[in-house]
Amino acid sequence: MQNDYRTALVEQVRKYAPSLAAGVVDSLREKVLVGELSLAAADFVGALVRARVPVAPQDVPTLRWLLESVNLPPETPADLADGLTVA
Repeated sequence: MQNDYRTALVEQVRKYAPSLAAGVVDSLREKVLVGELSLAAADFVGALVRARVPVAPQDVPTLRWLLESVNLPPETPADLADGLTVA
């Protein structure tokens, strides 16, 4: 599961990286490299929400799965994915 999760996370980050600030993308990559996948997922979806990046409708279930499949940091809002802007 970890490899599938990591692959899905990396694919989504690559897809939306051009729409995010370079510093955010660098931070996400670093978290993935050191294995902090749950933190990277929460930060990634949070960055998409804050930047109001339009996400493809077919990506929403994957983004929700990324959040629901791991133990997220306690400060992560339970409804974080509800704030996504769907293109």
